Amino acid sequence: MDINLAFACVGYGAVRMLKARDFSTAPYAVPANWILQESDPVQFCVEAMGDHHPDWVMGVDEETRRAIHARLKNEAMRAARH
Repeated sequence: MDINLAFACVGYGAVRMLKARDFSTAPYAVPANWILQESDPVQFCVEAMGDHHPDWVMGVDEETRRAIHARLKNEAMRAARH
């Protein structure tokens, strides 16, 4: 697992989601909420990262995918508490 790759992947996914929503954060405060509504939220992030760094995608193994999903869920839960 590459934790740096997991964090990068979530970041690229967040930017892709914000661009798709014209940088509006309403009704959610963080993009993780929208990403988690995708049919495959982890793949959404992997593809977003792959648009900029296709060579990084092959480094995303199953453990990294689990870390990406966990990070998305943690960000969504953190936003719900505020």
